[in-house]
Amino acid sequence: MGCRGKRKKSDSTTQNRGIVTEHSVREIQQALHDSWLFNQRSDIMVPNVSWGLLPYEADFVNINRSGYMTEVEIKRSFEDFKKDFSKKHNHDDERVYYFYYCVPESIYEKVTDFLDKKFEGNPNYNKPAVLFYDENLGIGYANYGNKGAMRKDGVRYRKLFLEEQLTVARLGTLRYWKQETKIEK
Repeated sequence: MGCRGKRKKSDSTTQNRGIVTEHSVREIQQALHDSWLFNQRSDIMVPNVSWGLLPYEADFVNINRSGYMTEVEIKRSFEDFKKDFSKKHNHDDERVYYFYYCVPESIYEKVTDFLDKKFEGNPNYNKPAVLFYDENLGIGYANYGNKGAMRKDGVRYRKLFLEEQLTVARLGTLRYWKQETKIEK
């Protein structure tokens, strides 16, 4: 499920209208889980991580078997994407080793143009990587930005300690059982 690497051009009228996708954040999280990007057999994947680990809410986190955490910030419109830059945090927790924005394919070019202007004159490591999803919920990556998070001083962020990995796994089981309870009612 996904369109790895190459991306088809979207028409400019769709981009200019700023259409919001019909897909819910939950559906996009599921598409990320099911995509080629992560290993479903060995990675720990948890949606909506906030309290208990990070000082802000992350839409989707993945911890690989080596203990490195990836955060994916899901955006459903260009306006939603731009609002992210007015928040107090910058998705810069030291435990987030990789960071991606995940946006609708129809606004991908608009998002990358915005980032090019925002990070003009800065080294590439400051520019976030961008994933996109199509209307069939295929996840794509067109090699834009740098997924590896680095601090402004050029030092790479760290991997999670075992206790932190277990905290994410615990948060994931809490989410699962909370969802199961909702389904039964």
